[in-house]
Amino acid sequence: MKLPQLAALPLCLILAACGGGQAKYGPVEPAMAAFISPDAVAVAGVRLDSIRETPLYRKLAGENRLPRFASTLDPKRDLHEILLASDGKNVLAIARGVIPAKPAGDLNAAEYKGFTLYGSSSSVQAAIDRSKSGGAGAPRDLMERARVLPADAQIWAVVSGWRGLAPDQLREMGNLSNLDRVLRLVEGANLTVDLRTGVHAAFTSDSRTDADAKTLADSLRGLAGLARMAATRNQPDLQRAFDGLQVKQDGRRVNVNVDLAEDLAEKLVR
Repeated sequence: MKLPQLAALPLCLILAACGGGQAKYGPVEPAMAAFISPDAVAVAGVRLDSIRETPLYRKLAGENRLPRFASTLDPKRDLHEILLASDGKNVLAIARGVIPAKPAGDLNAAEYKGFTLYGSSSSVQAAIDRSKSGGAGAPRDLMERARVLPADAQIWAVVSGWRGLAPDQLREMGNLSNLDRVLRLVEGANLTVDLRTGVHAAFTSDSRTDADAKTLADSLRGLAGLARMAATRNQPDLQRAFDGLQVKQDGRRVNVNVDLAEDLAEKLVR
């Protein structure tokens, strides 16, 4: 049997195939979840196969309005699915797809526990060790959040809480640093984005108290209002996009929904 191959860049893991008959955590395949660190605070996924079938993607691809990749590993062609996991400092990318025999560049190949590695990354090796050992895997709270998401979600994310940005990062963000203060009110959250008919995004967050949830909802409405005002009269499409945003509070929970028609979504992609 041919061994799986991994193309490894720093903090990036590429998986050739996934299998297994265990129950899924919503959109998360158990074979991919096995690589996630127990210290992860956020997990996100993108189902490229599904997105490539949408009218919006086909329209943009036909007009050459999608990013181009010089590497022999082209996400638009070779990858079926990408899973991202972060511990707040590092990001591990786990991808399933058709991996070229050797990626571009002068990278030396090395075998590690049945996988072919190109480059060097201790994070990749640690992820392989986790998948092989059958020990502690992805955090239970994150997986429980993922479990309630649609299994066919095209773009999704789950977060266990916002730890905040470092002072130097906040200084670089300028006025956008206010968003950091808002996100600190979030105890946990999940996001889904569907591109099958236009763009439909749903964000759900839980706060520790009803008061925190109210502050969060009011802050999000205020930020959206300011952003809409910043859109000049020469940007009517952007103003229409903010018109499709709704923020609702229900106890400790805040729900944010965004609905954009396909024609509007096309105009917003530059």
